[in-house]
Amino acid sequence: MSSPKVLVIGCGIAGPAVACLLKQKGYEPIIFERSEAPGDVGASLMICPNGLKVLSLIGPLPDKLLQNGPPVLELCDYKASGEILGRSDVPTDFAKRYGQPAVGVKRTLITSWLRDLAIENGIEVREGWKLEQIEETDESVTAFFEGGKSETGCFLVGCDGLKAATRKLLLARDGIEDGTPSFTGLTQTAGISPTPEALRNTPGARNWYGELSHIICYPITHDKTSWGLTLPGNTEEEAAWGLFSDEKRAAEKEKMNSMLQAKNWDPVVLEMVKSAERLIKYGLYDRPELASEQWYSARCVMVGDAVHPTSVHLGQGANQAW
Repeated sequence: MSSPKVLVIGCGIAGPAVACLLKQKGYEPIIFERSEAPGDVGASLMICPNGLKVLSLIGPLPDKLLQNGPPVLELCDYKASGEILGRSDVPTDFAKRYGQPAVGVKRTLITSWLRDLAIENGIEVREGWKLEQIEETDESVTAFFEGGKSETGCFLVGCDGLKAATRKLLLARDGIEDGTPSFTGLTQTAGISPTPEALRNTPGARNWYGELSHIICYPITHDKTSWGLTLPGNTEEEAAWGLFSDEKRAAEKEKMNSMLQAKNWDPVVLEMVKSAERLIKYGLYDRPELASEQWYSARCVMVGDAVHPTSVHLGQGANQAW
């Protein structure tokens, strides 16, 4: 008797992990990813104890993460000037209390590891498959993709993120117009920089609060730090968002540094911005809350940002997806 086939939509954060867990339970998952190939998108993720616990069930990813970068050992909040508002060493007890620490990682690295792990577990990953329709019967579900392609399985898991096609299709069957994600009025410019000397002794997650502005940073390797500057913005600027080229990155860094310097921001922040080796800008979006009974149908279920997105500043988006 063949294993029940499961259609997993999306090969980002949740999809490969869900597929690996299903494989362990005797199912035959197939992952469908709309992109033709993995792209250099996003910035970084904070993987917290709840997320690492799930990853420990599917392979050696927690060990790889901790070899790649240090665990977070403290939480610090500052005024924009660098004046300390509060400090906590609670994260030093995470491993003892919860079984796992917290650690930062570049987004493209963890998604690459997850994809590779799925393939190593014998899971087929089909790239360039854009979902267009879903049809359910009493005994199966069929997913239809761009170009006339289709696949039938016993059930379907939608892991296709904030702009999920799965969500739109399932809600439409109930007569609900999902629309597009709503812009929050905030943008984030995220960078990866050499870790400043002042931050090297104790790896931590740090927040600076200024007037209509906020910066967060945490280490993602033993010598690199990821940071994000959040400011008010509008979608009229959207054409200029995305990953900055070398030339545009230099101009953007100069622009940000001038703005922050004029407002007397902490020299540590100025150093991170000035030394950024990678820079990307994007809008922050949200979705209306869905009632729990809308998360699933007879043979479909959604997980992660497809159904319950959260603010990037909570550091729980990826962890909740798992």
